Amino acid sequence: MTLKNLAQLAGVSISTVSRVVNKNDSSVASKEVRDRIWDLARQTGYVPNRSAQNLKLGNRPPQTEAGRHIACIFARTPNGKSDPFFSQIFRSIEYECMKNRYEMTGVYTALNLRSTVQSLSDIRYDGIVVLGRYSRSLMNQIKRCSKNIVYTGLNPICDPYDQIICDGYETAKAAVRYLHTLGHTCIGYLGEKSDEIRYRGYYDAIQELRLPLRREHIVEAEQTMQGGYLGGKRILTAVHSSSEFVATRPTAIFCANDSTAMGVMKAFHEEGVRVPKEISIISIDNTEICQFTSPMLTAIHIPKDELGKIAAKILIDRMEGGHSLPMKIEIPFTLVTRESCASPMH
Repeated sequence: MTLKNLAQLAGVSISTVSRVVNKNDSSVASKEVRDRIWDLARQTGYVPNRSAQNLKLGNRPPQTEAGRHIACIFARTPNGKSDPFFSQIFRSIEYECMKNRYEMTGVYTALNLRSTVQSLSDIRYDGIVVLGRYSRSLMNQIKRCSKNIVYTGLNPICDPYDQIICDGYETAKAAVRYLHTLGHTCIGYLGEKSDEIRYRGYYDAIQELRLPLRREHIVEAEQTMQGGYLGGKRILTAVHSSSEFVATRPTAIFCANDSTAMGVMKAFHEEGVRVPKEISIISIDNTEICQFTSPMLTAIHIPKDELGKIAAKILIDRMEGGHSLPMKIEIPFTLVTRESCASPMH
């Protein structure tokens, strides 16, 4: 399989395919086109010709062992490869594996634990990548399947495995602090709460800033668009049922991720609540869709490509005997301001 063959199958130019699979360039084409190219690359077994590129540049070919297989487990979501956050991390991991002549030959979800563990045991993968916060039962099972495990996500772990994280606790605190600098003192939360470090960051930031913490402004919801939509409706219902509506109405909502924020924005739009004029919204992830919402979504940017790339590098290094002690690498985040946040109305 050559670049030319792959381009013909995908219906795009050779240069487009090259920039997608050889450079992991997300600006060269739409997400739909990039996904189609990667799917075809997997189906046809295409591997970037790194040896030829290294010879052209005068470098030695990478000394990697053929036939090493890596599995990826989406620990938090049933449809990981369609999830806008984890799918980008996965794509970066897959790309790095291809570069180094390793194969991502198994992709699983933790929701079907018995089937996943059975597959891992039968195939005996050389390395396993775990994406997102995992349960104790999952880790107890998969640690028997491979000694080479790397975790990446927003929640730091205490287990003795390599971890590549962008600290969700600090990102949540940064989001709340930013809303406070705009003048917001009544800030709500929408997302998961149980074992969710982003909720703890929100809670602690509210306490540190000495802001009111109102029960009706904290809504636990699935971190999906549907969860955000239903949660947004619940926030408005709780507010409207309050006898102190004007005094207790939140002026800003911190959403645990972009998908939740998009659901909230839809719920508010249907109820005639204007964003950001009446309620500001901020989220965590900064996936591609943030630029296409109306108004455009302010978010904490998580370096998803770097999380995946470094996770793959660390796992491969461990598999090849480069290190034995568990490593913890923390990736910095940044605030991306757009149109969904403004100073509160007075």
